[in-house]
Formats: sequence, structure tokens, C-alpha cells
Amino acid sequence: MGSADLAEQPIDLPKQEEARPVRIRFFTNRYDWLGPFTVLLSSWYFAAQVLVAWVFRPQYSFISNAISDLGNTACHPSSSGICSPLWVVMDISIAIFGLAMFFGSMLIFTEFSFSKNRRERAAAIAGFWCMALGGLGAVLVGIVPENFNWLHLHTAGTAAVIAFGQLAILILGLVLREIPDWLREFMLATSLLVLLAGISIAGKHQFGIGGGALERLAQYPESVWLILFGFYISRNHYREKVIEPRLFKFAGKRPAQDAKFRWALRESRKSLRRTALPPQPKLAEN
Repeated sequence: MGSADLAEQPIDLPKQEEARPVRIRFFTNRYDWLGPFTVLLSSWYFAAQVLVAWVFRPQYSFISNAISDLGNTACHPSSSGICSPLWVVMDISIAIFGLAMFFGSMLIFTEFSFSKNRRERAAAIAGFWCMALGGLGAVLVGIVPENFNWLHLHTAGTAAVIAFGQLAILILGLVLREIPDWLREFMLATSLLVLLAGISIAGKHQFGIGGGALERLAQYPESVWLILFGFYISRNHYREKVIEPRLFKFAGKRPAQDAKFRWALRESRKSLRRTALPPQPKLAEN
């Protein structure tokens, strides 16, 4: 074989490492609709409040009335002072918002749990659990309305939604480097806003703002973030050609055993332990 033949043969160059984190096939192949689905569920949460407040008696105020007033089941003005005829719609919508947070936690994990950056993998796991706990709190708020508040479960659920949900956003905003700057800045700025609103609510100081407005300052940012994050993931997957051009796709075959979510969560934890820094030797005392 001459030198001319060797020159014609293609040379296999080493492939460069991809900057994007490796995604879990279980979700990218079968559940590309998670991003749009999270957007739809989170958006309905706002639409439901307008719909239920439309028939609220007396006239509902987004400044003075709490969000939970829309889900109050005691429609007897003589005893409770408020009447929400569509309380079923609101309570179900709050529970649906909890599902949006749960699906959002899955998106967080699948996007960043296998990043080459150890801090991003740790943030993915922490963000996943915090957002999932916040979603559980929202479901609890929808199941136990404010006029029942059995064993203070409604109050505990409300606190979990705000605290765990925003804690997840703060952790991700401080650690993640794969996300755009505008999304990271939004996460950090709203975390400070929610912290101030939460302190005001806990201290029972409204500063003339109104209890309803203060509660919305503490809760709405994470709802908006879920919508933005779902849009970002969907758009990013389309640009990176991770998913097909059509919006919803359902693969016919079941995923392989090594691609399941529980396996991925376990393997991600193992990778954190494997890449942890070894303990530093203690200096000998003089």
C-alpha cells in the first residue's frame, strides 16, 4: 500500500468531550413532554385563581385575601365571612401545581445529575429532593383546605411549598453553570425576595402591603420559575436535537433496566461518593 493510498484513507480524530451533561435516556427517549407538561400545569395554577376569584363572595382581593381562601370549603358567609363556590376547582388546581413541582424536580435531576461537575451533581440531587418535598406540600394544601387544617397540615404544607421550593431554586442558582445567565439571575433575585416575604409573614408584619400580596410575593416566584425552566428545557432539547421536532413523543419500547430513574438516582449518588475529595492528612504537632 503506497503513501497515496494512506493519504486517501480518512483519519479518525478523537472526539471532543461534550459540554452538555449526559441526560438519562429513560426521560429523553420516552418522556420529552415533561418540560411542556410542567409549563402547562404551572400556568393553569394562575388561570384557576382568576377563574375561582371571579365568582368569589364577597369580591375577592388579590392584595388582602390569601390564596387558600379560594379553596375554602365553608361557603357560609354567616360563619366564615367568605364563600368560594368553585373551591373544588381551586383545591384540585393547587394539588395539580404540586404535580408540576414534582415533574419539575425530575427535570432538574435528569438535566444535571450526570454533569461532569461534582457540585452540579450534588445540586441536582439536593434540588430534586427539595422541589419534590415542596410538591408534596402543595398536594397537602389541596387535600386539606384552610378551614379544616387538621393537625395543622394545611399550614405545614404551605410552609413546605414556599421553603423547600425556593430552597431548591436558590441551591440551583448558586451552583449550576449550564443554565443561561438570565435564568440564574432570576433565581437568585427571587430567592432574596421570597426570603424577605417569608420573614415578614413569619413575623406577622405586612408593612401595609396586605396579607394576600405578601403571600404571593413568597409563592409566585417559584411558580414563574417552573414555567421558565420548563420552557428553557424544551427549547434547549430541541436546539441540541435531544428530542424530535414534534412536541410530544411516546416511544413504543420500554426503557432498558439501566436507564430507569431509580437506577439513575442511585448511580448519581455513587458518583458523588467516588469523586469526593480524600480526607486530608493531619499535620503532625510540634
